[in-house]
Amino acid sequence: MNSVERTDKSDQMNALALGEVRKFVAKRTTPGLPKNATITDFDLRGYDLEYTNSPTLVFTGKLPVATAKALRGGEFAYFVTVVAREDVNGTPIEIFSSVTDSNHLDAFSRMEIIDAVDADANGRGDLLFRLYSDTGVSYSLYRVYPYEMKKVFEGGSGV
Repeated sequence: MNSVERTDKSDQMNALALGEVRKFVAKRTTPGLPKNATITDFDLRGYDLEYTNSPTLVFTGKLPVATAKALRGGEFAYFVTVVAREDVNGTPIEIFSSVTDSNHLDAFSRMEIIDAVDADANGRGDLLFRLYSDTGVSYSLYRVYPYEMKKVFEGGSGV
């Protein structure tokens, strides 16, 4: 992506991710978000997993909440991962999302993209994530389809 495309896609994916965080907050008793909240600490990556010039966008971000404290001390933050495919107009359409916060890592792991890999040697890329929970680190491999993403493998442990 060039810088203009990256800025445009970052804004679009940021809006999708912020919407997912707001849904997460609405369903739980967690600290609310400020009205002008924005995810500034994020990583946006684009992959052509099927070699068809149809990008899969992976957005991972952290949204710290300054007024709240985590249960185990330290700063409180929301963590979000959104995977989207672009439609014919170039608009990202969400196919997967994962949201957690500093206090819910026991129930929902924080996902961090590692890279795309061809795990089956079939010429199609899969997405490899590192999962951070309250008990440690594990790994998860997902296969991306046009309208969904399915877990193929989860396990292992990291240092």
